Amino acid sequence: MEVIKKNQEVTAEQKNGNRKNPKRKKMKLHIKIFVFLFAGIVFGYVLNAMGGTENPAINGYILPFLQFIGDMFLKLIKMIVVPLVFFCIIDAALSLGDIKKLRSIGVKTVVWFLGSSAIAATIGLVLANLIQPGLGVTFSGDVSTVEVKELPGVYQTILDLIPNNPFAALTNGDMMPIIVFSLFLGFALIGLGEHGKPLANIISLCSEVMFKIVNSILAIIPYGVFGLMSVAMAKYGVAIFGPVLKFIATDYLANVIMVVIVYSVFLRFIGKVSPIMFWKKAFEPWMIAFSTCTSSAALPVSMKVAPKRLGVPKDIASFVLPLGATANMNGTCIYFGIIVLFASQLYGINLSIEQQIMLVLQATFLSVGCAATPQIGLVISITLLTQMGLPLEATALVAGIYRIIDQAHTSTNSSGDLVASVCIASMENELDRSMYNDPNAGREEQAVSA
Repeated sequence: MEVIKKNQEVTAEQKNGNRKNPKRKKMKLHIKIFVFLFAGIVFGYVLNAMGGTENPAINGYILPFLQFIGDMFLKLIKMIVVPLVFFCIIDAALSLGDIKKLRSIGVKTVVWFLGSSAIAATIGLVLANLIQPGLGVTFSGDVSTVEVKELPGVYQTILDLIPNNPFAALTNGDMMPIIVFSLFLGFALIGLGEHGKPLANIISLCSEVMFKIVNSILAIIPYGVFGLMSVAMAKYGVAIFGPVLKFIATDYLANVIMVVIVYSVFLRFIGKVSPIMFWKKAFEPWMIAFSTCTSSAALPVSMKVAPKRLGVPKDIASFVLPLGATANMNGTCIYFGIIVLFASQLYGINLSIEQQIMLVLQATFLSVGCAATPQIGLVISITLLTQMGLPLEATALVAGIYRIIDQAHTSTNSSGDLVASVCIASMENELDRSMYNDPNAGREEQAVSA
């Protein structure tokens, strides 16, 4: 009998062990992304050392395949981001239910975005004045082929927020007009009351469907990151850091100050939460934004993390985060400040304090409506330099390394959206601070199969 009992105990332990094994094989998504990011850097460096784009086999077979993996990931993200934002903004407005509450959150959000963008541009300018990244840099390049577009004025920028054709905006992926149209739909459905409930229920269901699709896309993020980083390193290697190392250091230092100091101050004194606990829980969307250089890629993950791990009510997260992905560009504002000073220092042009103050205002308004896509800061900086009468050679010099610094910009942009959602929820007295007492709260949502 004792032998049978022991055998039964052993069998039970084996079954329990078998149940635990699948958990041991699972890896948290942000860890998996980090592993694949590092692997992509190493693999890309090896390809670069073997000749990179000069090697026919690498350039003809390996790089196109890696680029295909990265492009497929980005295409899937682009596929889902427009309907996700459209339905979530409307659903968020409906969830708030009260026009007064919606107006309160909306005003706080817009003021927050403008204020934080101005702070970011100021940090970039101050560091560029102190470090002077443009001094000692020699330039040799032809920028005669650069096509400069005229920068619209403030009135035109506001008018551009209103879509001429909302269906065309949805087709073209123009995020700000989509957001504006979504808000109007939300307002109208709230005004209809019970009569609008059937359509409101359909929109809520569509929002849930979008998140279901997002869950399936999240599984391929690490592979997309691997492809994108491998291609970047294979093409450029480490040689691109040489001539503009000072510029890169200035840009990264400014972003570190914004993230580590400014955001942490916001979280401690406005959000009234532990910054350390926040960054532990928000690391995953930061990593996705850093490795993909697009806030659109991080947006779906941020919208899952904010309510499940950061204690932000779903209605506030669904309102602030999609809007922030387009209108809250703190990292890009930092770049605007640095590139203007870099250009002026490159040619020994002194900018007065008044000109630099105007630059902060221009950078703040320019950041509103920036598309959440890679390289957008580089494109807009050309119009900014043109408007200020500065030479465009600086952008040509930085273009080769822009992806490296854009990683810092995008991750600062994306994490700034999460900080904004936490602080606005706190100001509305709706933040669930109990999430910050448990470091593992919500982590079960982040595990994916290895």
